[in-house]
Amino acid sequence: MWFDTLLYPFKLAVAWIMVSIHNLLVFLGMSDGSGLAWVLSIIGLTIVVRIVLIPLFFKQIKASRGMQLVQPEMKKLQEKYKDRKDQASRQKMSEEMMALYREHGTSPFASCLPLLAQMPVFFALFRVLASTKSIAEGTYPGGALGPLNQQLAQDIEGSRLFGAYLSDYFVVASNQGKITLVLLILLMMGSQFFTMRQLTMKNMPESAKDPNNPMMRTQMIMMYMLPLMIGVSGFFFQTGLLVYMFTSNMWTMGQQFWTIERMPTMGSEAYNKLMNKRRIGYVENIRPLFENYDEMVRGEISDDQKAQLRVELLKDLKKRARKFKVPTQFPEGVTPDLQVGAYRELAYSEWQVLPDEFWTRRFIPRATSTESRVQPQRKTKAQRQAEAAASKAQRMAAEVSTKSAAELEQAREARRAAKRKAKKKKQ
Repeated sequence: MWFDTLLYPFKLAVAWIMVSIHNLLVFLGMSDGSGLAWVLSIIGLTIVVRIVLIPLFFKQIKASRGMQLVQPEMKKLQEKYKDRKDQASRQKMSEEMMALYREHGTSPFASCLPLLAQMPVFFALFRVLASTKSIAEGTYPGGALGPLNQQLAQDIEGSRLFGAYLSDYFVVASNQGKITLVLLILLMMGSQFFTMRQLTMKNMPESAKDPNNPMMRTQMIMMYMLPLMIGVSGFFFQTGLLVYMFTSNMWTMGQQFWTIERMPTMGSEAYNKLMNKRRIGYVENIRPLFENYDEMVRGEISDDQKAQLRVELLKDLKKRARKFKVPTQFPEGVTPDLQVGAYRELAYSEWQVLPDEFWTRRFIPRATSTESRVQPQRKTKAQRQAEAAASKAQRMAAEVSTKSAAELEQAREARRAAKRKAKKKKQ
């Protein structure tokens, strides 16, 4: 079968990972043969795959944020070309849309990378579980699938999860197995719905939640339709594959929870919550430092003592600021006074965004020299003519200093002849 041939490298990898995890579990004390160890090996396979896909997950998050942030501009672009149906306008609109995606470092397809990367593993596990029966009976081509030999295949065939064999699907399962499969399908649908709702409701800016936003409408439709589609498909999946999908959804849920808590999208409910939390902690810890410093410098102390107090204050500020994810590295040339002023501003003002590396760039000293501010003036026609005459005089003076009188006269005569010739030609 060409499909099996195409998936063979992935099937081999899935078999190796499952057998390796099973052997590790047996080494740790679980019983060999048929049993829970093979169910846990599928869960372990899911965890290994999701760990490998973590870099793609962060790319997906970045792409999703970019898509959310680009929506207001995309809406304006759609309004701009709303009444233009000709081919040239549609082409121009597509070019401007791609330019927006490039500007925000995103694309409509980047958010699908983790799902696409999992598909080969998903189908490979499906085919491995479908092949265990023929391997166990000794009818599989080659007799084994990598480390998955006849004995291990028989163990997998005999492993059950609450009455459902790992290689069973709904039609062939026993009554008890069908109940287990229905519960797994419902759990899979529920976890899929919750992960999509979690990302849509809690990690999206208010501007993107507009019901008229095309992206928002699409996400709301997918939030309800995708779990239903997966639920219907689940009746054709084996028990082991449902375990894989449910575990993958739970992993996604945990990843998204961590992302929403630590790296929320700007403007979202989670972002505002995190910003307020950090600001309150920062203010409570930083203001006392300034109050103490202001009281000390009001006393009768020398300038050297004030400078020393400022150095100590900046050191304490950076030490405490680091706890609240406030940057402590400023661009080169930013004086200690400017740095102290930046931290004071954060301590006594409302935050609009979380302080980051771009926040520190505000305090780069600007050039104050007159030369840096003076713009070159445009020359008048008279000035340009005067400069041309002066340049010609300099050339003539150079010729006089390097040539004899006879040579100069010959050069003048040659120029006159050239002018007469050009005049006749023109006539």
